[in-house]
Amino acid sequence: MKTFFLRVVCLLLMSVIAAVAGEGETLPPPEPNLPWEHADTGLRLPAELAKMTAEQVFHYEKAALGWSVRYSDRKARLRGDVYVYPCEKKAQTSEEIKEALRETAGSAVWEVEEMQRRGHYMKVKMGDAEYQPFDLIPESAGASALLSLPMAYTIVESDDAGRNETAVASFLGIMMLKNHFVKVRLTYPANGPDKEQDKVVERVSDFVEEVRRCVLDPGLRVQTADQIKTYRSDPLSKKGHDLAGGILAYAEVTPLIALTIDDTISTLGEDLEKEYPQASVELVRAFIVGAVAESLKKPGAEPADLPQAGAAEVVRVFGAMQKTKPGLESPRLVELEAAVKAKKAAAWLQQQQAKREK
Repeated sequence: MKTFFLRVVCLLLMSVIAAVAGEGETLPPPEPNLPWEHADTGLRLPAELAKMTAEQVFHYEKAALGWSVRYSDRKARLRGDVYVYPCEKKAQTSEEIKEALRETAGSAVWEVEEMQRRGHYMKVKMGDAEYQPFDLIPESAGASALLSLPMAYTIVESDDAGRNETAVASFLGIMMLKNHFVKVRLTYPANGPDKEQDKVVERVSDFVEEVRRCVLDPGLRVQTADQIKTYRSDPLSKKGHDLAGGILAYAEVTPLIALTIDDTISTLGEDLEKEYPQASVELVRAFIVGAVAESLKKPGAEPADLPQAGAAEVVRVFGAMQKTKPGLESPRLVELEAAVKAKKAAAWLQQQQAKREK
């Protein structure tokens, strides 16, 4: 049944693309710490959203149709697509955005109704639409909103083996970013144990929220880059500590960073504590700031090396600590500095963690 459902959804989405969207180019999915970026809006989508893995990027042949990134969790039979395409009309004010979202939602409903007319869908049921405005970051970036619409229908497939019907639930969410639509469409089985259905519905909500955070991210990146620049000017000051707190908060909420803080990082300053209280905290702050700074760079051909960048920041901040406390030394940080210079910080950190776990 699971295999059949995924096959049906795949065929269904291919039918929608062929009937409504036209042709295009399939590209590889984003990788951890190597997100896909939409050039016109700065929107970035990562390798994973709400524990769903990216499977492909699709560039539609028609410019008006834009791009899409597909995610799935095959075990849960949950599939999600994020579409990014231009809004034909100017939509900057709250009223313009509201009207534009309503119009594009109407087009999406038409697509579903068209599939029903063609006999691919049956028993289509539309839920109540909800409209939730929210502000972009910073305030000068303007406003956006989430228009959401739940629905349910039965997918009909006929082949040599006969006719098959699969009941599915679907969620449509549409947002606005820099006069572009960001549309989320999720599909999952409509039947199953109540507890399992509740979990899937919760995951749908999580997925939509993480896409919303991605919509907020372009402005947050600019804000965070400014915080990092100021932090680096005086990382050991109270202002530096406060800014590091804001940078950490960004790292915790953005879906775009895949970063692990293991015991090695948190203990790097242990042997310095007697001479420099809070040394461990200072170095953990530095590691996070360096990793976040690396993640903000424009995606290149290779994934961002967050451990390398974080370790380099640790070495810089340790140098600042030594200026305030002449004679401050740490053999482990000398080793880390050598690893940073050799661009092997990630391997060094892994080796240290392996030793700790023995």
